[in-house]
Amino acid sequence: MIVLPGRELMPVIRDALERGQSVSLTANGSSMLPFIHDGDTIELIKPRASLMPGDIVLAESAVDRYVLHRVVRIGENRVFLRGDAQKQCEGPLPRQAVLARIVTANHHGRVRVLDRGIWHWVGLVWMRSGGLGVSLLQFALYLWRLGREMRRRLLPSKKSSTC
Repeated sequence: MIVLPGRELMPVIRDALERGQSVSLTANGSSMLPFIHDGDTIELIKPRASLMPGDIVLAESAVDRYVLHRVVRIGENRVFLRGDAQKQCEGPLPRQAVLARIVTANHHGRVRVLDRGIWHWVGLVWMRSGGLGVSLLQFALYLWRLGREMRRRLLPSKKSSTC
């Protein structure tokens, strides 16, 4: 695997998208949980002429800093973004900061279509839930970690015992 800094990779991505090609990348981070996980392969396409709330986009949020977040609000030539696992919005960003729209995420061999269908609608509900979804996610992650720790403590180790 090759990891390139954004300043080297983004011009290549922009060129491919301008030619009408789709681009696949590996997502890095947890800001889009539970919809996009760290390590998921995402497919990018050129953004629509008119963005819509709920679209998941790749945007340049600062010089050489790129985020993969959901559009939560659109103003006059401005967009506000937020990661699904975050409570704070990012923006306003100029409309031109949006480089691509995410259409699919491949998570452990299962492809999720994020720009239409059930995953799109669930994403819209999640976005509109405000902080409730994030709080539920944090609670679910806490329970998952607690369960993992309890299994580790309760299940016998695989070491052979001598009786």
